[in-house]
Amino acid sequence: MNQNRGHFLRLHHWRTFLRIIGLIAIAIFAFHAISSLVFSVVDLAPSSPKWSLTLTLAGFLALAGAAVGLQSLQVAPPRLTGLVSGAASLGILLFYSFGQLSDQNAIYAIVGAGVGLVLGGGLGYWSGGRRGFWQVAIAIASTLCAYGIAYGLGTWAFAALSTRHWPLSLLLGSLTGLYIWFTRRSLTWIYHRWANWSGERVN
Repeated sequence: MNQNRGHFLRLHHWRTFLRIIGLIAIAIFAFHAISSLVFSVVDLAPSSPKWSLTLTLAGFLALAGAAVGLQSLQVAPPRLTGLVSGAASLGILLFYSFGQLSDQNAIYAIVGAGVGLVLGGGLGYWSGGRRGFWQVAIAIASTLCAYGIAYGLGTWAFAALSTRHWPLSLLLGSLTGLYIWFTRRSLTWIYHRWANWSGERVN
């Protein structure tokens, strides 16, 4: 009996190790993709031809960040927040991936975003009501989205402040603080969610 218990624990530790490696890989890729996209548009002016891309990216980041923030507060149905955060975050990641693989072809990038919306939404809805690897993985990607939009909003807030647009700088500064708070809350929620699920798998 003890031998079987020991074998089970070793197998569990090995699987946990592989899951942690997987989550680290997802976090690194998501951070790289989101940072690359944010840095490519954050300095664009409203008169830029790519301004619509800036607003679209900001909208996706804001949706994913808000959804995972609400998920961490447990004030909305988990399947709903999982669907929104999964669709928005995976839409961004596949938009970036397809764009890179196609040498910045806009059509392929848009196709990637559409695929990400469908797959991410389905996966987020499925994993929203249960504890496990995919719920944590989507939450990590969405938390990085929250951090990305906080950075972008903060940059715009300083720009508005430097040009003395006081109401706009106040609004953007407040939103920056909100998404920083979402990021911190989500990181704490991810840690406890993973720790509780891992503990349940052992018992």
